[in-house]
Amino acid sequence: MSVGRNIRNFDDAYSQKIAQMYEGANPVVQAASYMMGGAHPSLRRAELSREIGAETRNQQMLRRAMEYGVPAMNAVPKYVLPAAGVTAAGMGLIELTNAFTDQQTPTTVMPR
Repeated sequence: MSVGRNIRNFDDAYSQKIAQMYEGANPVVQAASYMMGGAHPSLRRAELSREIGAETRNQQMLRRAMEYGVPAMNAVPKYVLPAAGVTAAGMGLIELTNAFTDQQTPTTVMPR
């Protein structure tokens, strides 16, 4: 398995863990979690559905911006903020990291 595929699989698993944190929330919160809360994989292009007529040039540009922008926005709460220790998603990252490092505790992975 390639390194890129391993990293993508790690990101997918981490995104799924974050999505589980939002289960049972109201639909607006769930939608926000996928738009910018970390529940969408950061290494996969967003797939937007549009079922009405042909796209104009502006609509096409907006769709493409969102296809790449949503994953980029989701990287911030998953990797940047937890690295700074400012979000609950950091706990999800620590738990997932522990699963890959023989169940070490947070204090052995990151000493205080």
